[in-house]
Amino acid sequence: MDILENVKERLNLFNAEITHIYTETAFEPDLGSTVDNLNINEKIKKSLKNIGIEKVYKYQEEAINKILDRRNILIISGTGTGKTEAFLIPILNFAINGEKSILIYPTKALARDQLNRICKLIKNLPIRVGVIDGDTPRIERNRIYEDPPEILITNPDMLHFGLAMSRRFSETIRQADHFVFDEIHVYEGVLGSHLRMIIDRLRDINNKIHIISSSATIGASPYMFEAMFGEQGEIIYGSSRRKGMAFHVLINSNGVSRWTLSAYLAAILIKLGLKILIFTDSQQMAEVTAKIAQRFGADLEVHRAGILPEERLKVEQGLRQGKINGVVATPTLELGIDIGNIDAVIMAENPPSYPKYLQRAGRAGRRNVAGYVFTILSDDPIDSYFLRKPKEFFARKLTPIPFDTSNIEVVKVHTAAYILEKYMVKIKELPNLWQKACKELEKNNVIRIVNGIAYATKETRKFVLESSLRSSGPIVKIYNDDKKIGERELPIALYDLYPNAVYIASKRNYIVDNLDLKKMIATVKKTSDNLPYYTKPLYSVDLKEFNEIENRNVFGLPVKYGEVMVKVSVEGYTVHDFYSKKDKSSAEFKFENPISYSYRTKGLIIKHPILDEFTLMDGMEAYHATEHVLISAGRVVAGASLTDLSGISYPSGHVVIYDSIVGGSGVSKLLYDRLEDAYEVALDIVGKCDCEDGCPKCIYDPYCGNNNKVLSRRKSLRLISEVMKGTRSKDEEFWGESIR
Repeated sequence: MDILENVKERLNLFNAEITHIYTETAFEPDLGSTVDNLNINEKIKKSLKNIGIEKVYKYQEEAINKILDRRNILIISGTGTGKTEAFLIPILNFAINGEKSILIYPTKALARDQLNRICKLIKNLPIRVGVIDGDTPRIERNRIYEDPPEILITNPDMLHFGLAMSRRFSETIRQADHFVFDEIHVYEGVLGSHLRMIIDRLRDINNKIHIISSSATIGASPYMFEAMFGEQGEIIYGSSRRKGMAFHVLINSNGVSRWTLSAYLAAILIKLGLKILIFTDSQQMAEVTAKIAQRFGADLEVHRAGILPEERLKVEQGLRQGKINGVVATPTLELGIDIGNIDAVIMAENPPSYPKYLQRAGRAGRRNVAGYVFTILSDDPIDSYFLRKPKEFFARKLTPIPFDTSNIEVVKVHTAAYILEKYMVKIKELPNLWQKACKELEKNNVIRIVNGIAYATKETRKFVLESSLRSSGPIVKIYNDDKKIGERELPIALYDLYPNAVYIASKRNYIVDNLDLKKMIATVKKTSDNLPYYTKPLYSVDLKEFNEIENRNVFGLPVKYGEVMVKVSVEGYTVHDFYSKKDKSSAEFKFENPISYSYRTKGLIIKHPILDEFTLMDGMEAYHATEHVLISAGRVVAGASLTDLSGISYPSGHVVIYDSIVGGSGVSKLLYDRLEDAYEVALDIVGKCDCEDGCPKCIYDPYCGNNNKVLSRRKSLRLISEVMKGTRSKDEEFWGESIR
């Protein structure tokens, strides 16, 4: 509590304040049988006792028995509550009986990290374990291929490329009896879509695939299991919370930049002797926060996607060895990679979902030592909502993992990989969506189709080699002179790499010189590291196509969900002061020729009524504000991050909300399914704000393409209140004045 008192006092410098403290004291899960009573090999029992495991938890015992019975299961339990042992003990028992298992971790770093943990358990056991990934030397790969170990550790990327391009790898995988997918809460959006396609390809090798999976705390159901794995499975719950004690602290920034406040708080905690980890959801704001921290005497490293792998590895090793006291990270450090003991976690922004909050919070604290979790709540709509209702922050529903198994961009990648693996495939034997993918692949000269048979070509191999499981959109490579310094996926690249944009990499500032979407290259030039400003794009979005998948009524309003094509045009940019307490632009600049990019994704369209008292401008202000506030509500009801959803509003009353990534992520589908709840949250946001007619606490969006113009909180409140009466005709013409 001395630390919290110190923080409370020091926050006065910025007029920020602690508004709520939740003390978490999580007890151990209920104990089950002793190790001696488990139906496993005696040698494994001895090995468990040697590392201090005399009893297992009740949920672990249930998982062990069901896995030994070869049932498909998903184990869900909080950080540090033993879910790894729950699946590893039966896997060891299978191994000692000669059966083979593949353990799949979402990243190479985590896979290598878990190898050490497994080796401790198999010490003195007649079990071999190996790792095969992109870093495995050829001599080691050959050894594994010639005599596969009982336990083989890999990652989804290796499965994807290995199945398509290596006969020996495919044969090794074919011998496996069991497949373990750990940390599946990571497989959201595009990565989850890719995972499902990989499992479909594995099922072609072995149609009796036994699936074991594990996750931190998420909302799950047997339906979600079947959607992700294509098999029926059971859910086993351990503890919903992590082990140990933690202080969860909500901080009201009172208008101060959340990045400045996070950097300042990090400096305070480091001076108090704590090792800290700051989380942001934006790569560029991670860089910004690290730069600001230097002003307060804190030298923070950055760990994020988009920087070179060797830089990320250097940060991980520095944390583990105690050489680094603080890091700013994107979700790349959410996973259970061993980075030593972290005393405090600072969330510079409210995480996109409650499961993500729990996962990040679980990184703070050591055995028998309390952890500190600080969340900066700013003046955006959802943060203001939780400042009014802080207890609801810790009582939120757990959202399921959002992913879209019909993302055609993802299906195309795996259809091509499957054809490359088989060389020739009868198209009529493929699932319908894969058949559709074949037609698009042929149109783009990726495969060749003759008499209903798809053949792999040189272009097929090139297409698969250039694919990525972490994205569905094209990748723009970023160069400073001849040196590659990073990459960004479209459409996000469009918002970061327009001419004259400030781009930050490894705390170094660059100015974008040119963006070539034909060559997929952005060129940047180095500028001063003390640059006092950053930039944001001005852009417009238009709906070009909509193909309905399903529809329903929400409070009497017609709502449709389907495939959409949108066109994004960056028309200029605004300049913002790094250290301003308010997020206000100091200047706007327009391009002579906008930069445009069109792509297909998934989304929903709501047809709002045109109220009698509204003029044309009234309606535009109401619909635009309602678009913003519904997207904000998606953060509560659908677990959306700040940039997962985008929107368009029209004077006709149509509001389009769509997944921000190519092909779709599944987040807009969750919002579509829970739209009634979203309107409830939206009503609270616009109804309880005390501003005149619009501000960052209610309807302003930091990512708004027109810099938050043409908005009205009062008119949005009037519209939403009318909608929620449910008196509108369900038969009202949907398109009316067409927006297409």
